[in-house]
Amino acid sequence: IGPVVVNYIREAQVSAGVTGASLYSGTMYILAGMLAAGLVANALVRPLGPQWFMKEEEVAKLQAASRAAAARETTGSFGIGKGGFDATAALAWAVVGIPLAWGIWITLSKSLTLFK
Repeated sequence: IGPVVVNYIREAQVSAGVTGASLYSGTMYILAGMLAAGLVANALVRPLGPQWFMKEEEVAKLQAASRAAAARETTGSFGIGKGGFDATAALAWAVVGIPLAWGIWITLSKSLTLFK
């Protein structure tokens, strides 16, 4: 939330005609207030009560069931590599890969201007 708040406040101050170092003075007070609120929120965090944890019997039962399930499993690739690369997989990779590649490209192109 912090960077978004800073951006909105800065844009509001720019549109109001504020320039120079005073452009960020109000923003710093707001961010200091947000940090203080975060400090209070962290101070209010308390350990969980014992009712939220599993009892020893429950843990042992779960571990026994897990060992039994592992004993029934067969070894092998478990389906990895059996589906191939079809249109669905290509679409899924495109949905993830295209925005990722675009973000990397924008980051690199913006950062190159720092070295010119």
